[in-house]
Amino acid sequence: MKEITVLTFGIITEIIGKSNFVVNDIASTEELKKDLEAKFPRLRNLDYAVAVNKQTITTVTTLEAGSTVALLPPFSGG
Repeated sequence: MKEITVLTFGIITEIIGKSNFVVNDIASTEELKKDLEAKFPRLRNLDYAVAVNKQTITTVTTLEAGSTVALLPPFSGG
């Protein structure tokens, strides 16, 4: 079984209801986003970034067993 750890922050934590959890047998970041957006429709309207193993990604990325995915809400600097 391929376990992926998911970390959430800010509004994403509020929407999902937890700051970390494990998903099984998810092959890619796109599959993970589709799965979570089906379960939590409010995510569909949120422009959030995805990081895999501490690297922000901009394309679909294959997830390996033991990967950590972070879902990062929009933020502004100052």
